[in-house]
Amino acid sequence: MTQARTKKLIAAAAAAAALAGLALSTSASADSTPAATADPLASGPVAGQLSQTVGSGVLDGAAWSVTLTYYPTVPADYAPGEKTAGSLVCLRTTFNDRVTNPYGDCAGVKSPTDTSPRGMYGQHNLPNGASLFLAQPAADVASATMTFSNTTPTTATTATIPGTAFTAYAIPVPATSHQTTLDEYDTQHHTVGHQNF
Repeated sequence: MTQARTKKLIAAAAAAAALAGLALSTSASADSTPAATADPLASGPVAGQLSQTVGSGVLDGAAWSVTLTYYPTVPADYAPGEKTAGSLVCLRTTFNDRVTNPYGDCAGVKSPTDTSPRGMYGQHNLPNGASLFLAQPAADVASATMTFSNTTPTTATTATIPGTAFTAYAIPVPATSHQTTLDEYDTQHHTVGHQNF
């Protein structure tokens, strides 16, 4: 990773973490990626919205999942009284069958091919002390591996909403783990990004 790209990733991650109230970190884990579906958990479906499961599993005894959703129009109840023009792309976390936020962590986008959310990284802390490392990486990232000083590495593949530029991965981080590195890989498993923690 070039020094300029590293600085851009760090700046974007810090900004995203500050805006979303997340603690900065890295890691994600994804199971198989089912077909895109309408998102049933927001107050009501928005015409044309698309969702993709980013990852799911059990972390420290609790079920979790992360969903990436594109809303072509901002839902009326997303931010009542606020400007509702434009579109949203959101990462929503479910923990123990409870949605932690109806829409999750969202970014305004101009179209389904808008690449502005890329490079956003953050840690979503869970009530049991564990966390999920969430990323909306650059287009060339196909997978990521996080290493820990006290447990085995975890690898996640990216999930993309079909027909859009929106991609993400999620890595589960156990409560007692100590993150060491994050490496991102392209489809040929060449390293395209590296971070030390």
